[in-house]
Amino acid sequence: MSTTLEAPAPPPTPGPLTIPSMIPTSTLSDPPTFRSHFTEFADTTLYPDSAVQMFLDLGAAMVTPRWCQFQQFGSELICAHFLAMQQLNAQGGTLAGVPGLNQGIINSKSVSKVSVGRDVSATMIEGGGIWNYTTYGTQWLWFVQMVGTGGYETLGYAGGDIAGVALTWARGVLIGWLPW
Repeated sequence: MSTTLEAPAPPPTPGPLTIPSMIPTSTLSDPPTFRSHFTEFADTTLYPDSAVQMFLDLGAAMVTPRWCQFQQFGSELICAHFLAMQQLNAQGGTLAGVPGLNQGIINSKSVSKVSVGRDVSATMIEGGGIWNYTTYGTQWLWFVQMVGTGGYETLGYAGGDIAGVALTWARGVLIGWLPW
């Protein structure tokens, strides 16, 4: 008895790689609503509807249902942040006229030869990277940290030889005990 071995069939030729060209259009906000909330972006020449819509779409993709009733606000903060960054880039880094740039608090100034010192540490979030470039990004990052914190529980216990309050975070992770 003889056995004939056949060569395996070549793998199928892969088709063209298709990558989605667009993020779905945001249902959270639209350019007129955004402009009514952030009036500093009312100039449709500097901030065309197409750019506003693109960044609203990006914002909608970046906020999750965990934001609850603040989803629209979160997506609009992202949009405002990127519109300000886009305007900064268009001006070649010139700060004049760009809304929301995080310049910090003036901590020193002089009159002769005009000099102004700013303390940005009070207005930045450590590790915030690009989000710290604008006040909109810093606000968004602050909300991200708050939304991502999770719920807190306070439980009381009185039984046996102990009585007190257990402070927990994230359903059962004990963070403290306050005896009665």
